[in-house]
Amino acid sequence: MVQDNRFHFEALFPETIFKTVTVQGFRPNGYLTPLNSYENRVYEIGLEDATPIVAKYYRPGRWSLEAIAEEHRFLSALREVEIPVVSPLPLLQHLAEAETISQSGDIFYAFFPKFRGREHDEILNDDRRWLGRTLGRLHNVGEHFQARHRLVLSPETYGTASLEFILTQTFLPTDLKKNIEAHLLRALELIRPFFFDKLKAIAVHGDCHPGNILWNRDGPCLVDFDDMVVVPPVQDVWMLFYGSREEMKEQREIFFEGYEMFRKFDHATLRLTEPLRTLRMIRHAAWIGQRYAEGAFKRA
Repeated sequence: MVQDNRFHFEALFPETIFKTVTVQGFRPNGYLTPLNSYENRVYEIGLEDATPIVAKYYRPGRWSLEAIAEEHRFLSALREVEIPVVSPLPLLQHLAEAETISQSGDIFYAFFPKFRGREHDEILNDDRRWLGRTLGRLHNVGEHFQARHRLVLSPETYGTASLEFILTQTFLPTDLKKNIEAHLLRALELIRPFFFDKLKAIAVHGDCHPGNILWNRDGPCLVDFDDMVVVPPVQDVWMLFYGSREEMKEQREIFFEGYEMFRKFDHATLRLTEPLRTLRMIRHAAWIGQRYAEGAFKRA
């Protein structure tokens, strides 16, 4: 697991934020609104005589510069073929490795145009087909995108590494440690045969749940590619279905009507749903442990 440099954000004062905006040629009007983000720091910033922008300050130590740049290149590749994503803005003062990334102290940052949309409380059938078409097109791009600096999602990267971190932490009650270790090791043993020796892994969104899909009259827009990974496409699919078994069956059928207009889906990979859910739960537990000493994280 990446070391947690949580206290570096304590120096991210409003004047620091406005300075980064000004040096990039924008004229902030003093309006600064924090947006919902546990991992990074994200703000909507008002501009004089211009549409507000969204500034994202990446948690130090979370991703390398090369990994962030790869995320941005993926977004640009999607945007070029008119897949609805919010891609970063080019910066006047940027790092040599990427024209969309700059740095303040040890914090990488990027600016994005403001997207006007909202989550859907309920995804209707037409919406589900629309989302299927969007993800089918996205995965066509991801299949040919070279992601050399992003994690490959596997029982080792999401499971074993997370468990090793959990077992070293004081937040785990001593009397439960052996029991938790035994159960999680057994879980990893059971799910390991499902993974990926014969399955094609591609670049995907990685955290494709309904909260990362915003809707407006133009349809769905995928946001927050922070957890972009290399994995079979089912990772972007399994979190979209909910309810009873019969309800999920109907939802999948409608979704894949749209998806397979653009790309064939290997339906056998749906057997990875519970292994992927298990890995997500283990990794989420480690993530909470990594961040829990941070006051803002506790309050959230």
